[in-house]
Formats: sequence, structure tokens, C-alpha cells
Amino acid sequence: MKTSPLRRGATLALTLPLVLGLAACSDNSGDKKDSTATVTSTTTTAANHVKGLPNGFDLQAHRGGRGENTEESAQAFRHALELGVTTLEFDVVMSKDGVPVVWHDPEVQAEKCRDTAPATPGDHFYPYVGKLLHQLTWAQLQTLRCDKKLAKFPAQQAAKDNRMLQLKDVFALAKKYGATKEIYYNIETKVEGEHRDWSAAPSVFVNAILAAVKDAGVQDHVMIQSFDWRTFPLVKAAAPNIPLVMLWDETTWLKGSPWIGDVSYEEVNGDILKAAKKLGVQVLSPGYTNPYGLLPGQREYKLVADKEFVQAAHKEGFRVVPWTINNKDVLAQQIEAGVDGIITDYPTMLRKVMEDKGMPLPKSFTVKKKTKEVTKQD
Repeated sequence: MKTSPLRRGATLALTLPLVLGLAACSDNSGDKKDSTATVTSTTTTAANHVKGLPNGFDLQAHRGGRGENTEESAQAFRHALELGVTTLEFDVVMSKDGVPVVWHDPEVQAEKCRDTAPATPGDHFYPYVGKLLHQLTWAQLQTLRCDKKLAKFPAQQAAKDNRMLQLKDVFALAKKYGATKEIYYNIETKVEGEHRDWSAAPSVFVNAILAAVKDAGVQDHVMIQSFDWRTFPLVKAAAPNIPLVMLWDETTWLKGSPWIGDVSYEEVNGDILKAAKKLGVQVLSPGYTNPYGLLPGQREYKLVADKEFVQAAHKEGFRVVPWTINNKDVLAQQIEAGVDGIITDYPTMLRKVMEDKGMPLPKSFTVKKKTKEVTKQD
């Protein structure tokens, strides 16, 4: 999800019709219970039976839970599995040589990564920090160490000497934990809608992701999300059973937007539900406030996915999973509004909020160090 104020650091100004009366993931902010049980009475029955989506409340660890560990690292994903989440949420960027890389940003950021050595002697493209991932091969990307602790996440545990992962590595990690038939994956295509030369085309993303999904045999546990709505018809044509998650914020859902594919903002009169129906998505995923990052007590604070919005979305058969919420009071308010899940940088915090509300908790997984035997903790 977007990091800048333009994406997962902001919430889209959603203009719904008067009948809804509202406007419209991120940087703010075990118990033996059955994780498939219905979480709240406001969750629609229809939404609980969508193939490829979890049946109960969907606790999603944003970038593996970057508030707790280096984002999109093996360490973060291991921690999320051992903690117990419903869904691993992460991004995919395409390398120059067509490898689906688990990474968020279009460029290699100095605040996250450091160079070590060129991939080949005399590589004229070295150093790689500051370059677009789309300009770098997998071999070049593997020389990077992305293990810097981010100041905005003071509790984050840095993953020493962390290297970027391929998509297949995340699936393989879950398999080692025996979680293949339990855990879900929410994969974002990091297509750069405003700067299209910064990334591969949507079709390249879709083909690479679906190939890795098929190879891993996790088709029934994957959903694909994107801010760039050109992604959705491509996925639907190639893999119609994979659920689609529509992301937006105030910089993408507006007139003349380069992000919204064939949807006309004017034709649907700014109605996000009409846009979602036109696209044939299953999940609505807005930023949680507009503007993004507001907290209770601030003047303009209002949930985008409030009870009224959630009820309207459920009536149309959609699930609602807002991003990215890192405040316990907001987490509680969103659950009370009836959302179907939440994307957070702090999965431990969300588990505690869920536990306090008597909600079923996701299963956790453990790899025994001595025998490498995998056990599942219910």
C-alpha cells in the first residue's frame, strides 16, 4: 500500500451519494477459539462464504507487521505466523528480469536499504540505492541489505542483514510452518499509476503473481489488491475465482484519475459502491479516515468505513477491510462498526483488542527448532 500521502499514507476522499451520506494500507496511527466463527452480528452471511476469503474476522498484518519487525522480511512473516494472524498482507514489485519481489516502494530507499557490493565486477549501475527496482535485476537486488530500523516505528525489531524476498519465498515459509491450508495472502500489485515507466505493466504483475500462486498451490488462499484498477479485469480473466480487493484514497478516486482503469468517476457520480460493482471486486479497502491518519478527538476525525458505510457495502455483497490502523481506540471503533477485517502494522495490538472483545483469535504456528517438526497451536 502507498507510503506517501498519496496512497497508504492517506485516505481517499470518497464521495458517495446522499443516501450513504459519507466520504470515503498505512503509516499512522492463543485461545482455543474457532477462528472461523462469525465475529459480529453486522457481518453479512453472504460475505462469510466467498471462496478465497477467510470466514471470520480478518486480521491482516500489514507488510508482515512492520510496526513490530522490518517490513516484508522473513523475520516479520515468521513473527506474524507465530503470533497468529489471518492474513499476510504485502506488496509485489517486478524486477527488471521479471521476478516478483516482495517489496513496497518503486525505488530502493536509503532509509531502508544499504548497498554492499556490485552484483558483478564493474557494474556501471552500482550503487543500487536510489534506483528503481524495475531497473534492477534480481541478482542486483540480492546484494542489498534492507535492515534499517525506521524512526516512525520505534518498537520495530530490525532484521539483521535482511534481503528482499521473492513471492515464492513467502509461500515456502508458510509451508514450513504448516500454515499453507490456514493462512491467507493479500497481495498488492505495486503498479505505479501516475508514473507508469516506474513499474512493469499490470499484465506483467498479474502473470507473474498468478504463476507463483499456482506453483505454490495456494489459489484458494490468495486475494489480489491494487490501487491501479487496471489489475482487476486481468485477474478476473485469468483466475476468476481469486477475490479482488479494491484500494483507494483521496488522490486516486477522483475525476481524471490515472488509477481507476475503465471506471468513469462522473458516470458513477463518485459512488464507490457503483465503481466496485462495475469492477466486480469482492472487498472494499479504504484508508480509515479522510484525510488519512486522524485520531479520535481531532476535529475532522470520522471513520470512512463507519457503520452506515459498512451496512451499505454488506447490502451490496461486499466485504470491508480498511487500512492501515495502528491505534487501539480506532481498532475498537472499526470492529464496532462491523468491518470484516482490519489491516494493521501492529497485529499484536489488534489481537489484544479482539481478545478484550471476546472475539475468536487466529491460529498461531510454531516450528520446533530441534526436530523441525511443525506444530499448529489452536
